[in-house]
Amino acid sequence: MTHWVEVLLKIVDGPQRPVIGVAGAVHADIGPGVVYDGHYGVVPSHVGFGLGEVRLFRFGRKTRMESLDGKPLFIADGQTCWVFQAGHDDPIETNELNTRIHDPGRDLIVSRPVEHWARPGLTRPTRAIEEVEFIGRLCWNVELTTGSRGSAMILTIDTETGTVLKQDCERGRAAFVDCAVVDELPDSTFAWTGPVRMPRNVFAEDRARWAEQSKRNMQWFHDHVSADRIQAHVSVDFTPTEVRRDPAHPDDFEARFEKGAGRLWRRARSTEDWLLPVNWTGRNYPTPIRAWSTQKFDWACALDLGPDSLTDATLIQLQHALHPGHEVLGTPPLNPRPR
Repeated sequence: MTHWVEVLLKIVDGPQRPVIGVAGAVHADIGPGVVYDGHYGVVPSHVGFGLGEVRLFRFGRKTRMESLDGKPLFIADGQTCWVFQAGHDDPIETNELNTRIHDPGRDLIVSRPVEHWARPGLTRPTRAIEEVEFIGRLCWNVELTTGSRGSAMILTIDTETGTVLKQDCERGRAAFVDCAVVDELPDSTFAWTGPVRMPRNVFAEDRARWAEQSKRNMQWFHDHVSADRIQAHVSVDFTPTEVRRDPAHPDDFEARFEKGAGRLWRRARSTEDWLLPVNWTGRNYPTPIRAWSTQKFDWACALDLGPDSLTDATLIQLQHALHPGHEVLGTPPLNPRPR
């Protein structure tokens, strides 16, 4: 019987002998994938199997992935990574922490760090480890439960070298179609000495490219559709869908309407400053608030349909619906500017 610790000792530092092979992936037809990621400052680079086969070189924590005609796609020497993107001759030079390797096939492309396997309860075999033959090599078949959601994964691992030869997971399947163990590979296999692009520069280039594309698209619209301001009247339902009240102020309320597209406030009439949230939409810009007073109350309304969406005519209609027969007597001191 093969124990899990025996398998871990084989795979934790990557293949123990140089391995060369051709591999490919079949992606599960489960719709778009959702990737939750967090980064600061520099956008990460992404690597994974496409629709075609690739050639993989593995040794320890080193990787080289290239197309079948020899064009490099991804190189890692155990610390530094070089990610090649379509349309660019020079790769992005980055590190493992800023490189995202996606399933299916992550375990074929790189070896997971020790910390991944050491986390209690997150990665453990769900049944006895089996000995099988795959592409002519003796292997272990290990069924695992991984991640906090308990996703099932099966790894087929070469018993001689510790190379992961096949991975089955919810995102699909990736596998070597042939594999050869060699005595050595030149150091240049897992290194890049040519020109590179740095992640911060790539991020700035991408933003500049996006801004230029957006500018061209707007100019096209102006040239082919209209360059004038486009406005039309819109019917808004101000009927509240949610009302909040404070028991300490029984006449006050805050109401939402149009599924959160607008807010309506009321308080007892006062000469004190009325501080209302200017960013109530959660966006990065303030939404204009229109306020007025009647004999007994101060009122305010905001609509997240643009700065001029709450017109004078619309406001008169709203006032008539809210307090018919009570005329508007002025404006409350709303969100005064600091002196």
